[in-house]
Amino acid sequence: MKLFFKLCIGSLFAFTLTGCFGEDYDVGVPTAHLNFDISSIQLTEANISWNTASENVQKTIKDIEQFSSSLDEIKVFSGQKVFLDFKENEENGGDIWTDPNITVALLKDDKRIELEMDNSREFKFPSNKGNYVLEVEFINSAGSAQYVGNVVIK
Repeated sequence: MKLFFKLCIGSLFAFTLTGCFGEDYDVGVPTAHLNFDISSIQLTEANISWNTASENVQKTIKDIEQFSSSLDEIKVFSGQKVFLDFKENEENGGDIWTDPNITVALLKDDKRIELEMDNSREFKFPSNKGNYVLEVEFINSAGSAQYVGNVVIK
């Protein structure tokens, strides 16, 4: 009887480990989202340089300010807090990004305002009102992705 239980437990471990080998951790470009209290807005991909075994994405936008001015406006209040979230790309699956370096900035008239983000990826818009380009950069071992939004601070 003990031998039967040992064989069952051994088989269970073997099947568990075998299932891990079939996983695909080769992830694609994530999507970036701004989460407000009651809504979420997906930011638009701009400059992408992403290279993995299953995907090679190269995309270049020369004039970010002009490109983002053609996007729908994202209206926020001065001092408003938002949460930045990244989701897996549904086309190729996966959400494992090892130690990404993420920065957030506002651009206006060739000036750059870096925004501080806490560990939970929450940041606050400044009190300066006006139209800005929100720029989010996501960099990890697979490459870099830049996301933009046309932000109006009221």
